[in-house]
Amino acid sequence: MKLYRDMDEFEMDNSVVAIGTFDGLHIGHAALIARVKALAQAEGAPALALTFDRHPLSELGALGAPSEILSREEKRARFEQMGVDGLIEQPFTPEFAGLSPEEFADRLAGALRPRVAVVGYNFRFGRGGAGDARALSAMGERLGFRVDVVAPVCSGGEPVSSTRIRALLAGGDRAAAERLLGHPIGISPQST
Repeated sequence: MKLYRDMDEFEMDNSVVAIGTFDGLHIGHAALIARVKALAQAEGAPALALTFDRHPLSELGALGAPSEILSREEKRARFEQMGVDGLIEQPFTPEFAGLSPEEFADRLAGALRPRVAVVGYNFRFGRGGAGDARALSAMGERLGFRVDVVAPVCSGGEPVSSTRIRALLAGGDRAAAERLLGHPIGISPQST
């Protein structure tokens, strides 16, 4: 897996890219990455994951970012284990946070040249979270890529989310949190 510190470092002609915060890399995220890999194989393009060098709420939230589920190193190792060809850790600077949805889509298209962008059902992007999957799909039509939206993965009748996992951990239910994560907490991927 190749690590990129910015979208602009990517130099290939095309890609299939998953976009998200991916905090925890839980079973819902695993479904999204599996979809990216399948589409990348069908398209003959590299499978990429676009995430951020810090949680977006560290720039946007009044209370700061939520607690980490995985360290940056653990996150990288999990992406590699999941089989992506490239991981982009985009710096989430005030300038990047200030991009409008259209500016973000233009930058994505120019830098990664995606054939397909894969996002979760609750995906938000652009300044203030103004854009959603439907907006990205419309922008993608104009910019030459399509958008594939992955439905929620549910457990116990509720969507799996990092917020839910944090609540389980805060309540001391590590076993339930690990079931939703699909991997043990604090153990290197080579051990799992």
